[in-house]
Amino acid sequence: MSIEIIQVVGEDILLKYHCLKPFIESALKHSSGEWTTQQIIQSAITHPETFHIWEVFDDDQFVALGTTRVIQYNNFVSLHIITLGGKTNDNMAQWTEAFTKQMSKYPQLDCLEFTGRRGLLKPLEKAGWTERYTTMRKSLKETFDV
Repeated sequence: MSIEIIQVVGEDILLKYHCLKPFIESALKHSSGEWTTQQIIQSAITHPETFHIWEVFDDDQFVALGTTRVIQYNNFVSLHIITLGGKTNDNMAQWTEAFTKQMSKYPQLDCLEFTGRRGLLKPLEKAGWTERYTTMRKSLKETFDV
């Protein structure tokens, strides 16, 4: 199994809009209305330094789509996973490990965080995530205690 997570950027967001939209909408069904698909896509286009769209591939097969945004807290910077939708095939731990490794290359990020359904707690905890309120966090630095 080979997990690859690739950011969709610039013009590709518009070119892939009809493929991206159903995955984002599917994930947003489980949210409390903080975002709409249009807001996420527009933000990824107009503020690419803060908002992102990611395709997840498993053995070169597209399996999921995630969206993120950078959050600058007073004392640390987090990459917040807004949505994640697709077929996990029980590979959530492998996905998060691949994404953690990829995001560890960005020194400005202190941690990853994901606010989501309680059903995601067990697979994320197995991958080293910690529940905080209803948000799971994972440190990207040894010196940062989430």
